[in-house]
Amino acid sequence: MAFLMSVSFNQLMKGLGQKPLYTYLIAGGDRSVVASREGTEDSALHGIEELKKVTAGKKRVIVIGISVGLSAPFVAGQMDFCMNNSDIFLPVLVGFNPVNMARNDPIEDWNSTFREIAQRMQKLQEKQKAFVLNPAIGPEGLSGSSRMKGGSATKILLETLLLAAHHTVERDVGARRSCLLEILRTFERAHKVTYSQGPKIATLMKQASTSLQKKGRVYLVGWQTLGIIAIMDGVECIHTFGADFQDVRGFLIGDHSDMFNQKEEIVAQGPQFSFSQEDFLTSILPSLTEKDTVLFIFTLDDNLMEVETLVEQVKKKTPNIQALAHSTVGQSLPSSLKKLFPSMISITWPLLFFDYAGNFIQKFQRELSTKWVLNTVSTGAHVLCGKILHNHMVDLRLRNSKLFWRGLAMLQRFSEQPKAQCIESLLKAIHFPQELSEEIREAPISHHIQVAHEKEQVIPIALLTLLFRCSIPEAEAHLAAAPSVCEAIRNALLRAGRKRHADSFDTLKSTTG
Repeated sequence: MAFLMSVSFNQLMKGLGQKPLYTYLIAGGDRSVVASREGTEDSALHGIEELKKVTAGKKRVIVIGISVGLSAPFVAGQMDFCMNNSDIFLPVLVGFNPVNMARNDPIEDWNSTFREIAQRMQKLQEKQKAFVLNPAIGPEGLSGSSRMKGGSATKILLETLLLAAHHTVERDVGARRSCLLEILRTFERAHKVTYSQGPKIATLMKQASTSLQKKGRVYLVGWQTLGIIAIMDGVECIHTFGADFQDVRGFLIGDHSDMFNQKEEIVAQGPQFSFSQEDFLTSILPSLTEKDTVLFIFTLDDNLMEVETLVEQVKKKTPNIQALAHSTVGQSLPSSLKKLFPSMISITWPLLFFDYAGNFIQKFQRELSTKWVLNTVSTGAHVLCGKILHNHMVDLRLRNSKLFWRGLAMLQRFSEQPKAQCIESLLKAIHFPQELSEEIREAPISHHIQVAHEKEQVIPIALLTLLFRCSIPEAEAHLAAAPSVCEAIRNALLRAGRKRHADSFDTLKSTTG
C-alpha cells in the first residue's frame, strides 16, 4: 500500500508541476513488492537503517508506519526512532487494533515491544508529536488475513487524508471535516457499485478455483496501477494460503520505469520476480494451457488496441479468459474487444466534476474496486480448494514471527493439546528430518522461521502428528491420500474425537458451497 500510494501521489504532484515528495519503504526492499518476503519485517534495526537511508539530509519528514495488526517490528523500530528524533520526524502509526492489543512479544533486535512503542506514541499525540490512527474495523472474515479489510481500510484512510491535505494546500484553506466526508463517501459508493456485480464475481471465483484444482494457474493482467493491485493479490496468496508463487500471479502492463526505488533489484532476477508485460509475453504466454485462467483488468481510458491484441494472443492458448473493465458513463467497449470475452465484469462509474487533484478520486475508486474483486476471487478460490479450516488459514507458510505464533495458536486450538506439546510438534515438523536437539529447541524464533521459510504444509503436518499421535512421514502420507488439506484434517478431527471442530467444518462447507 505504501508503494501504491507513493506512485499515485507522486504522479499527482508531477501533474501539478510540483516536486514529488513521497517515498515508500517496504520490508525486504523492492523485491517484496513483486515476491513474498515476509520474514524481513521481523527486524526493527533493518527498518531504522532503511529509514535513515531515504531521509538523509532531510529537515522535516512525516513517516507513516503501516502495520494492520500493530505487530511488525520493521515499523515499530521506525516509529521509535522517529520519536527519539522529533526535531526532524513526525511519526504516524496506522493499524486496526486497539493499542492495548498491539503485539507485546519481545522483538529480537530491539529493547521495546510494539505495544510499548504504540503507548508512547499515544502519549505524544496529546502534544501532536506523534499520531496513532487505529479505527476499529472488526475482525477479518478470514482470521488474520489483513490483506482484506485491513488493506482496504489502509487505502481508504490514507488516500482520504492525503488527498484532503493536498486540497487544503492547493486552495490555501484550512482542513475541513466536510472535505474528508466527501472523499469517504466516494469510497462508500465504490463499495456499492462493486458488489452489485456479485454473481459475476462468484462465477470468476469458481473458474479460478477450477484452474487451481486442475493444477493450472491463474494470471491477473492489469494495466497501469491496476496491475500493481494484481501483483499484490498474487504475492499475498503465497504466505496466506501456502500457495506456490506460480499459482496466482499478477502482471503490470504499462510503463513502470519511475515506480521503484531500486528497479535493478527486481529486473532479470529470475522467474519469481517476473511481473512486466515483457515477462508475460516471453515467460507465460508460450506455456499457457487450457487449464489456466487469465483475467484482464483495464479501464476504457487504457490503450484498448493493446488490450485486444494481448487477449487475442491468450485466447489461442486457453478459452478461460475473463475481463474486469472499468468505464465512465458515456464510454462503451469496442464490439471487437467485447466479443472476445465469454464473461466480463463491467463496472461503470459516474462522471465526477472535480479539480485535477479531485480527479484522482476515480482512480482510487477503480483501484479499490479491483482490490475487492481480486481479494474475493483469490480467497474464495482457495477456500473451494480446501485451504481454509473454519475461517483459519491452516496451510499458511511460517515466514515471520507473527505467522509462527499464529500457527502455534492453531495447533493448540484444533488439537486441544498443551502449548509445550504443540511447540514440540511444530519444531519437529519444521526441522524434519533433523532430530531436535536442545540447541535447536533453545534457538531464537528467527532461526526456526529461516528453516521453515521454504517448507510446505508445516502446520498441517504438525497438526496431524498431534491428532493421530503419529510420525511425520505418516502425517505426510495422510495428507497425500486426502483430496485436500482440510479434508485430511477433518478426518483426523473425527477420528481423534474432536467432533465439535469437524461439525463446524461441515457447517462452513455447506455455507460456502
